[in-house]
Amino acid sequence: MAIRKWHPGKLVILWVWGCIVSGLLLTDFLSRPAASAPLRELLELAVSLVVLVALSAVTWRWLGGKDLA
Repeated sequence: MAIRKWHPGKLVILWVWGCIVSGLLLTDFLSRPAASAPLRELLELAVSLVVLVALSAVTWRWLGGKDLA
């Protein structure tokens, strides 16, 4: 099914789960110094940013099919 035809509730569910995952990753990222495990810290930050950018892209695509006028 095309993203543009999704019910708004699907986007809400995606954003809620994405924010939970990103929030947990960023909480772990901020709770310890990067010197203890720099690769893990980099991966946590990168994954949280990828999740949020992907959700933004999905939302942008969904809103592209809506006529706001």
